Amino acid sequence: MKKQIQLIVFFVFIMLVVPLIPLIGESNNLQETQSNHSKVENTSSLSSNTNTSDTANSEEEITIYHHTTQQIQTLPMKEYIKGVVCAEIPAGFHEEAIKAQAVIAHTYALRIQNNLAQSPDESLKGAQISTDPDKHQAYFTPEEIKKRYGKQYDTYWQKVSNCVDAVINQVVTYQDQPIIAAFHSISNGSTENPEYVWGQSVPYLIPIASEGDASSPHYKSTEYFSEKQVRSILQQQYPNISFSEDKSQWFSIQSNTPGGYVDQVSVLGQQTNGQEIRKLFGLKSASFTVAYQDNQFLFTTWGYGHGVGLSQYGADYYAKQGMTYDQILAHYYPNTTLTTLTAST
Repeated sequence: MKKQIQLIVFFVFIMLVVPLIPLIGESNNLQETQSNHSKVENTSSLSSNTNTSDTANSEEEITIYHHTTQQIQTLPMKEYIKGVVCAEIPAGFHEEAIKAQAVIAHTYALRIQNNLAQSPDESLKGAQISTDPDKHQAYFTPEEIKKRYGKQYDTYWQKVSNCVDAVINQVVTYQDQPIIAAFHSISNGSTENPEYVWGQSVPYLIPIASEGDASSPHYKSTEYFSEKQVRSILQQQYPNISFSEDKSQWFSIQSNTPGGYVDQVSVLGQQTNGQEIRKLFGLKSASFTVAYQDNQFLFTTWGYGHGVGLSQYGADYYAKQGMTYDQILAHYYPNTTLTTLTAST
């Protein structure tokens, strides 16, 4: 049981530091996600000329760039997706939640391939996707999977393999194109509109209730900062800032987003937003409160990750309540279609 808890904690940590949707291309007015790593896709690339129905699932392959070894490898898409699922979601989660993760991992890869065909990326050295979680989605090699699962390898690998095999011919689409398959670890009870995270709205990424997230052991947390730490962080960000004597008034949350995350914040008269505060202080979520007591600042957060798209803990909760993977996907990505890939003619 102790090892299983450690495994879940590891995956929750990964969900904070890896980029979940570097699918929206770089734009100067867009903020980075998670711990300042991932970039978002330009709205001009939300449309792709590649129709998912033209993809031959049985022959699907993907060429990956191993960022640690700088080696390039071509794999069957199915094997790649299994490595991604092992890296992105705890194998102890319900099978239907794992299937949902497999579908969005495949959707993510297909969208990256489509975008690359239109805008080649020289840093990939001829590959189609990177294993670097700071650039694309995470991926574990067979050796890394064995090391991660340890004595539970046989059980967990069979479970993940069965889940991927069951859904490998399906992706999520919107207007016949693979969606921006955003996901995160834990929401604050509602998912977030990407407009407040990356500055762009997406029709199927809207605030959605995610009832089970509060049951996660990592749903709520508090980070403590000394006055000295806060001063240093704020002075670096705002060199001309003036500090008042009343420290309880240094931060003033002025509004929240429809999803319940912090929107506008006043910091000693400087106007900013919740995403910027999250970035500055390394908070787990932009759903937070700030208090000053006992000579230190307390940031209490709800959720883990940017909050956009599918919540993994929410998906696991819904699966345990009897929802199937397709129902979970329809819940978190409304107005989208679960599309079956067919062979090219």
